[in-house]
This record gives sequence, C-alpha cells and structure tokens, in this order.
Amino acid sequence: MDNLKADPILLRKLTIDDAVIFDNTYARPELFWKININDEIGNESAEDFTKRMLWLCKYVYTIRLKSNPSQVIGSCVLYNWNKKKKEIFFGGSLLPEYWGKGIMPNAFNQMIEMAKYCLGASFIKICIHEDNQPATRMVKKLGFFNASKENELITYTRPIDLPPSTAKLIQKNNGGFQQAI
Repeated sequence: MDNLKADPILLRKLTIDDAVIFDNTYARPELFWKININDEIGNESAEDFTKRMLWLCKYVYTIRLKSNPSQVIGSCVLYNWNKKKKEIFFGGSLLPEYWGKGIMPNAFNQMIEMAKYCLGASFIKICIHEDNQPATRMVKKLGFFNASKENELITYTRPIDLPPSTAKLIQKNNGGFQQAI
C-alpha cells in the first residue's frame, strides 16, 4: 500500500448498493462529527442514510482506486450550492488506511472541476472541526483561507480558479487573508 500516492482514483456516483461502505466511511470513531447522526432522524440504517444523502446531494460520489474499482475507500460530495453567491461546499471521508496518500486532494481536484463546469461555481468551501488537524493541513495545502469560525467548526474558502500555490503566497503575504462571507 506504500505506492498509493501514484495510484489514480475513480469517482463513481453513489448508489444504494454502496450503502454499507458509504455509511462506514462516516461511522468511525476517528471522525469528530458524523453527518448521519441527527436528533430529528434518529437511528437510521445505512440504506436510509444513503438514500437521504442521494436525495440531499446531486453530486455525491464514492472514491475508488483505479487498480481496484470494485472497492469503495471513501466518498466525496458537493453540497449547499448557493447560485446567487456562486459558492458550493466540498466534503469527504476516507477509510483510515488511505489517509495521507494524496487520495482526498485528488478527489477534491476532480470535484472542483465538476463544480466549475457543471454549476459555474466561483468559490468552494470546506467546513472542518477545529481539532481535525490532518484535514486542516490538507485544505491549507490546497490553498484555502480561514474564512470563519462558528463554535468548533472552521469554514475555509477559496476561489475555484485560484491555484493553491498562488493562494498560499497571498495567505503568507497578507498574514492570514480573511475572505468575506
């Protein structure tokens, strides 16, 4: 598994057949919050959770390695499209054994192209728990700025067309540029 950094990924539209593994990518104790826990919904099955995500999100995909396309190793999603502001959120999760291999940034880059060309998005945002240091490092490498903090969640944002290297320079030179939301 050491050579995964070079292994390309495939994104496939989420289906009900992926329900159990999709639910498992969000049900790990390593995560600081879980999207499928909701007081109003109660304990829903993996299938019900998957159906709800398919209903809520037009752009929800499983992540697979090109070398093993039958195995789901994570998921990614574009959600909360704001047509007026031309901004959308990105989210995702990977099984722990695939962390740190460059897989989520690869998935992000594919999803950002989808946001740009399918929706016409100009800004992309990511919401992360303040204690999730691996995700925080990833979004900073991808050129996101610290936009706002509410309770324990930090929302990072960046223009879609801004290359990560340019964003890092702006952030460094401006001492932590704040994007107005």
